[in-house]
Amino acid sequence: MDDMNNIFRRAGAQAWSVRFHIPRDRRSDVGKAYGTKGGHKADVVRTLSTTDRREAMGRRPKALEKIRSEIDAKLQAIGLAPLDGGWEPDWAFTWDDEEKAVAEGLEARRELVMASDREDEAEEFPVVDSDGRISTTTMCTSPRDRKETQLRDLIAEQLGDLRDAGKPVGPHYDRFVAVDFGE
Repeated sequence: MDDMNNIFRRAGAQAWSVRFHIPRDRRSDVGKAYGTKGGHKADVVRTLSTTDRREAMGRRPKALEKIRSEIDAKLQAIGLAPLDGGWEPDWAFTWDDEEKAVAEGLEARRELVMASDREDEAEEFPVVDSDGRISTTTMCTSPRDRKETQLRDLIAEQLGDLRDAGKPVGPHYDRFVAVDFGE
């Protein structure tokens, strides 16, 4: 979408405004939520309180986010789904939500228990012995081993996200490992 489709100046005004376009299939729902006369609302307009176009462009994302939040709150207040239907991508899962983390952990544990522990793959790795000679060693793995490695990698990645967000990692790590692996 072209950036200029969302910001504009009203006729005779100096300040920039932002327009949030309501999806066509939700316009009657939003109209009800806002109590409009015709029961239909196509857009929501708010001032960006600046006459500088660059500053308006910088304020636009936050303003659109606030408008969406306002619309979603009004829709939910009358028992309707938010504009996005409540959908969240898998990668947006927040592991600091205790209930979701436990449910995910229990599902992971079920998958681990169901995976075979019969070694079915072998991989050779070079190793250097104490005399400096290079030899190879073979490591055999099972589907369960590989699934556990993937799960530990996922936990490490999620905990990194928590750390980046400034949240404590230790309690979450202990909880996830206890639930996922029964440790």
